[in-house]
Amino acid sequence: MKFRHILPVMALLGLTGSASAIKIEIRYDYDTGGFFNNPEARAAMEAVADFYEPLIHDSLTAIVPADGNTWDAKFTHPGNGTTNFLVPNLVVPADTLIVFAGARTISSAGLGGFGGYNASGFTQEWFDTLASRGQAGALATPKTDFGPWGGAITFNPAMTWNFSLVDPTAGGVPFIPIALHELGHMLGLGTAPSWSAKIVSGTFTGAKASQVYGAAVPLSGTGHWRDNTCGGTDGYVESDTNKILSKAFGSFAAPHGYAQIALMDPVACTNGNYQKVMTDLDLAALRDIGWQLEPPGNLTVPSLHPTASPYAFSWPSTSGFTYLLQRSPSLAGGSWTTLSTQVGNGLMQQFSTPTPGLTRAFYRLNVTTPAAGAPLLAAPSAPAPSHSDPVEVTGCGCSH
Repeated sequence: MKFRHILPVMALLGLTGSASAIKIEIRYDYDTGGFFNNPEARAAMEAVADFYEPLIHDSLTAIVPADGNTWDAKFTHPGNGTTNFLVPNLVVPADTLIVFAGARTISSAGLGGFGGYNASGFTQEWFDTLASRGQAGALATPKTDFGPWGGAITFNPAMTWNFSLVDPTAGGVPFIPIALHELGHMLGLGTAPSWSAKIVSGTFTGAKASQVYGAAVPLSGTGHWRDNTCGGTDGYVESDTNKILSKAFGSFAAPHGYAQIALMDPVACTNGNYQKVMTDLDLAALRDIGWQLEPPGNLTVPSLHPTASPYAFSWPSTSGFTYLLQRSPSLAGGSWTTLSTQVGNGLMQQFSTPTPGLTRAFYRLNVTTPAAGAPLLAAPSAPAPSHSDPVEVTGCGCSH
């Protein structure tokens, strides 16, 4: 499957994907302390959700209780810490994750995780939907995919927060890295059964993350990359052999490919002039636990009317994806010529071509995605029970 951008030297056209981008709906129903009444706090939280949404393309089945099938969404209340807090018969639209956000006194900067549930019903399909959201691998043994309804995220209101989207040096604890990290836990990084299934001898053995890192990735406990002491100008010391270093995924003004400690490290480090953001390694791990990613193929060109040679293109790349730069004298089907094929490596990639000439030319960047993960559920995995069968599933949370 492919998705593409088309650049006719004058404009950038659309993107075609294989599945809908997910929606992360941040809800403040249980923000009892009013932390997110601050417009800057709310804008920063929404910006973090907006970062993940276009990256993740999965088909998540809607959760709609009906015909005797009922459930309770279960999570730790983000505003007062009540464990196993229940929301009866929450309706979760297709391709949507609902995250309840709030703040309360906690021992860390933030806490996030996916939610659990209680359920009763009359069809196996209902129970499978709650357990998997239509992702067959979430029902497999061992788990290879993940399909939560959403979860909860909590922040420490006693801290002085910096809600700037781009400047971590503006004073206070940068909110963006903490929120990115905790939503990562909600998405299953360090928490999902499909993550736990890939832990062997204190390392994460997911194939894609291991390829990016060069080996199975060392862990701190079971929920984070190996701990690294915050130090140096940019948050790490080059000679420190324990560091889990990766490449920043360009966002929140952090340059793409910039050397950065992987975000799912357990220590929040504020050293440096750039926001700590998701990295190539973190994104690879999301794919390992079952999420389908489609990183944008954004072409950058130095001029819309090139007259000099060479004529250079550049784009941000992500490991595990292949980038094809193609040219056509028109948009007619079948007239595209591939100029460059490059395998993503988490860095900015470039290609220079001779001057296109005086005639109009169109350029596009095809991003070839990896093979699809486990198939979506086509039918209930077992015969429907003839009676109501209560089920309890506990969620998981991790701190930063």
